[in-house]
Amino acid sequence: MPRMALTEPSFTIGVEEEYLLVDKETRDLVSEPPAELMAKCEAALPKGQVSPEFLRSQIEIGTPVCKTVAEAGKELRHLRGTIAEVAGEFGMAPMAASTHPFAKWSAQQQTDKERYHDIANDLRIV
Repeated sequence: MPRMALTEPSFTIGVEEEYLLVDKETRDLVSEPPAELMAKCEAALPKGQVSPEFLRSQIEIGTPVCKTVAEAGKELRHLRGTIAEVAGEFGMAPMAASTHPFAKWSAQQQTDKERYHDIANDLRIV
């Protein structure tokens, strides 16, 4: 009986990262970043690789589907560099952290998207 040839599965990788936008001088969160920031980021990067997040002080990047870890690393370096450069033009810097050490949560503004309104309503008691 003939055997079926086994082939290794082709795995892919994609990475998403979220950053807090901080003022370069005060290091505080920028709760109301200018709309031009996102517009410039979107113009500088391929469609779908940068987007707003739940809070206006956050920004998300995402690599395309990559065939190797090295390719994903190259994409991440490009995305991170672009976000840092554009944010710098507005006196801001991206900060990779899950929470900010001294920002007041009550001063943060939610991004105006239906999905985020639903999340906020669902988690209001948390």
